[in-house]
Amino acid sequence: MDAVEAMSQCPICIIGAGISGLVLGQCLLRRGIAAVIYERDSLDQTTSRHTYGITLHRPAYEPLLRVLDLDEPTFRRKVAVDAGIGGDGYVNSQHDKAFLRANRRKLEALLREDLDVRWEHELAGFIPFQDSGNGIVLGFTNGLEAQSSIVVGADGPHSRVRNAVSPSSGFKVLHYAVYNGKRRVSRAEFDTKFAAHLEGVNIIEQRIGETQLQIALNDINGEMASINYVYSRPGRKMDPLFKPDRANSDANAIPEELFDEIGSLTGLEQPFSNVFSVEAMRHDRLLNWLMRSLLVPRADLHSAAASGIVLMGDAAHHGPVLSSMGANEAISDAIQLAGYLGGAGGEKPENYCDSNYAGWAEPATSIVTIEIGAGKVNKIFHVVEDFYSRGTRRATE
Repeated sequence: MDAVEAMSQCPICIIGAGISGLVLGQCLLRRGIAAVIYERDSLDQTTSRHTYGITLHRPAYEPLLRVLDLDEPTFRRKVAVDAGIGGDGYVNSQHDKAFLRANRRKLEALLREDLDVRWEHELAGFIPFQDSGNGIVLGFTNGLEAQSSIVVGADGPHSRVRNAVSPSSGFKVLHYAVYNGKRRVSRAEFDTKFAAHLEGVNIIEQRIGETQLQIALNDINGEMASINYVYSRPGRKMDPLFKPDRANSDANAIPEELFDEIGSLTGLEQPFSNVFSVEAMRHDRLLNWLMRSLLVPRADLHSAAASGIVLMGDAAHHGPVLSSMGANEAISDAIQLAGYLGGAGGEKPENYCDSNYAGWAEPATSIVTIEIGAGKVNKIFHVVEDFYSRGTRRATE
């Protein structure tokens, strides 16, 4: 590559402008450490895609408040899904401050403040330090290059950085059929059909046998409201709804059997009968979610970090898309890694991987050994949340 990007000679290059990359950028900024974040997509693509709500747990977001120098009420007003109508992002009717339902777009906008993010920089590959003799050289598909002594792979579950340093790492898919939908409604329709049932909370659920239905608020203002809903159940033999080998590009290929199955449900309460209306769902953005887990082998993480390439968040350890635990892990990982990269004690990046690996491995290995066929459908949700909550708590104490 013959074009070298001016001002890209930074001590730390972060690949990925998601939650983990942005939190790490903020932590390094507070420590006076220069960093540049490289993101594959444009800002418009990112903001239009990340419009959904995520549940933050106090052990993760409380340390972030200190990083951002914000008090909790201010933080909630900035990122809560219902901030547009004066809400505070409470998850349950007890207004339990152990959780915060945040809009990801609002959270990432807050985290991007004062950071150097280079948009539309898709990683093509890199030359390791031992081959270049002058740091790690990153090449991007736009023809530009960057050079650094430390590269952090924060580019999510489909990480190109991970694929380069641990090509044998692969996903394990849980035997669950899960479908997610998004719908925008007018504020008047929300007030009429949803507000009374939500009763001041932002997530509600109903179970019918093995099937779990969930409705959550993504965002709301004076004119419009955005809701998110999930239909999930254990997979079955010869199940047309469970497609573990589908390509990523086929996530929006929705089988007709899904509508048949939902149409046969009885006993739906409001607003579930309104949301899970087959006629209405056909007009929504629907996606098939695969409940996947991944854990990069410890030897690969250690070896890569020793050469200056560090993986964190979903790039290193990925759990099923349940309870937004990936967002919590991303925050905790980033805050911890910043201490290793900028600590006065001379900590090495590989020590970060070694010290956290047991915590990462516990939820990943436990999730895939759950007996799916036994018990209630929400067993997996609670087990995942419990393991990740304890892991996040350990990381931030």
